[in-house]
Amino acid sequence: MADNIDHLLTDYFTGQLEANIKLRKLELSHYINHDDNVGGGRMQNNIVRNTETTMLKVESDRLIQDWLYASQVIELMFALELDNVQRIIKARYGQRRTWIDISMSEHVDVRTLSHWRDDFKNKLKRPLKNVL
Repeated sequence: MADNIDHLLTDYFTGQLEANIKLRKLELSHYINHDDNVGGGRMQNNIVRNTETTMLKVESDRLIQDWLYASQVIELMFALELDNVQRIIKARYGQRRTWIDISMSEHVDVRTLSHWRDDFKNKLKRPLKNVL
């Protein structure tokens, strides 16, 4: 049964996580001025700083920061893994291949593959506990 780390790994390796980050930044970049002061006094020195406002929104958005943090953690931990573990993680979560297909191509038992996967997921659990 898939847990949150499985979903996060699938999103990371399929590119969905990066697309979510870009989409959220795009949503925040559209500045809509809801001025409730209709017919009120005039504003002196009215300076509109759309770029600064957008950057502040992006930097303070918790969802984007969580996604960026998770992406960096996965990238760092993935780089530390052995080549065979990297191949099975990419095959499972990026290419969505079955465990039997991966075991036949890697010449490794399915139990060994699940053990390697579980070790990798356990390495991610502690740094990602606040994100999930």
